[in-house]
Amino acid sequence: MAGGGGIFTYRDGISVAQIVSFSVYLILAVYFRYTHRIGWFCIGVFSLLRLIGASCKLVTIRNDSQGVWAAIFVCESLGMILIIFLLLEMLERINQVIKFVTKRIFLIPSIITWIDIGISIAGWVAVMHVEHPLAPTPYSQTSMALLAVIYMYVVGVFIALWRRRAEYPEEERWALTGITICILILAVRLVYSLIFIGSGNMAFNAIKGDPTAYLFMTMLPEVAILALCAYIIAMKISPLQNKGKHVSQKLVDEESLRPLS
Repeated sequence: MAGGGGIFTYRDGISVAQIVSFSVYLILAVYFRYTHRIGWFCIGVFSLLRLIGASCKLVTIRNDSQGVWAAIFVCESLGMILIIFLLLEMLERINQVIKFVTKRIFLIPSIITWIDIGISIAGWVAVMHVEHPLAPTPYSQTSMALLAVIYMYVVGVFIALWRRRAEYPEEERWALTGITICILILAVRLVYSLIFIGSGNMAFNAIKGDPTAYLFMTMLPEVAILALCAYIIAMKISPLQNKGKHVSQKLVDEESLRPLS
């Protein structure tokens, strides 16, 4: 995996833009953590992965070592699942206000994710010993298939809640609208990875592929999703603290029953 040979490239410029953008999101994640808002973990860890990956990409300008490229590989591989879980966390927040689906619905993706992580780790170990480590493997194909399954599962949960949107308070309708946009944007990001995994077309490889394809189908969609989610979490929905969950639920239930009394 050859580096830039000391030359600052178009792809390196994208890495600089990632460092700037995801530094802001990391700060927001810390703010969300200390103001008891949802999304802080997914936004924070995702931002760290992108910051580490982008920094390592810049390091390859001068240090073209296998270890640095391995770090980039890991950071790029683990990012998208956190975005999916960010949307799932927002859906769970909506469902806590007026429960339309059982809580167990939100546990199933976690089980699939742990399986996916195990496959990803096995795949990373395996590619370190092959001639073309960036090419699709049975491990990466299985991992991407599971990721697509989780994405479709989240879409199904979203549709179930969207159908009852008229019964939600204004805050939850804002969250549903934001999730709608994010799901559509995330589809672009998912297609980018599926094209590479399905065809082996190196233009769609997140590490050594076409920088323009990466910019418009990976970086910008990720930045847009985090921007929209952060805006909704910070400006449109209230913190849902542990101590206030049951109280909030009770108030909503009483309000919904009031016309019947």
